[in-house]
Amino acid sequence: MQQTQEVYTISPVTAADIPAVTQLINSAYKGEAGSKSWTSEGHLVEGERTTEAALLDLISRPGVTIFKCCDMQSVILGSVLLEKKETTLYLGMLSVLPGVQTAGIGSRLIQYSEAFAREHQYNTITITVIDKRKELIDWYRRKGFEPTGNEVPFSNKSSAARSSFSLMEMRKTLV
Repeated sequence: MQQTQEVYTISPVTAADIPAVTQLINSAYKGEAGSKSWTSEGHLVEGERTTEAALLDLISRPGVTIFKCCDMQSVILGSVLLEKKETTLYLGMLSVLPGVQTAGIGSRLIQYSEAFAREHQYNTITITVIDKRKELIDWYRRKGFEPTGNEVPFSNKSSAARSSFSLMEMRKTLV
């Protein structure tokens, strides 16, 4: 029996990709109807995670790139925002379609982000995670991220918090 390995490509998001990437991000953060997506934050946040206008604005900013992970049929399965900061590479909006969240796409995007960071002479990657998301914090810990002790207030123009929480900053030192 022959095994096939799924081939994925990772490349920058273009303006033409924005509608699909917006839908992907909102689906990943909200969770699919009736699904038990472990990445869903719908119980903590109401509204959309992002909008097409917000993503278009982000990809127009210097130092910000959103990358997409596609399958062989060019279907966008995941995405990640990388922003060059003064001393660290910021990783945000890591998103994977709920139906393929156990296929290793998030891990591939993290690995890609680490290679990107090294290529651009960054020694660390910084993320923020809702402090009430223990399972997600644990996932990032397994990827080598550690809490910095810094917290950032939640602020998102396209959604609102259902309860009180902060964003916990985590950082991974690249070796």
